[in-house]
Amino acid sequence: MDPGRSRTHRGETDVTKRVLIVDDEPNVVGVLREFFARFQHGHASDVVSAYSAVEALDILLQEQFDLIVLDMGLPRIGGLDLLKRIRHLGVNAPVLVMTGGRQEAEARLAGAVGYLHKPFNLRDLDRSVALALGSRAIGG
Repeated sequence: MDPGRSRTHRGETDVTKRVLIVDDEPNVVGVLREFFARFQHGHASDVVSAYSAVEALDILLQEQFDLIVLDMGLPRIGGLDLLKRIRHLGVNAPVLVMTGGRQEAEARLAGAVGYLHKPFNLRDLDRSVALALGSRAIGG
């Protein structure tokens, strides 16, 4: 298993939710990985990390996810452009966006289901993830 992947199993369940984290900041990716390792909503998490928009698009062309957690402040191809490209590819997985800026309206118009302001607290993240995963049974 490569360093960008981890399987986390909590409780006794067969259901595994696949999560793609897209953020260029290793510290944020680490916090999110730790969060999903402890996330306890009746399922395991299979977490994949991408550190750029290009890497995320390559992964999305090959794999399906139940949730995408996306930083809006990515270099080169920004998070908003990546979100639009994700939807253009036909990926229907719910997307939670994170930013320190003010792009909530644009992100929601482009198809984001949730919005977290950086720095976010884990309670808000937990609530947003639970709502996003509860709204879809299978990713796209």
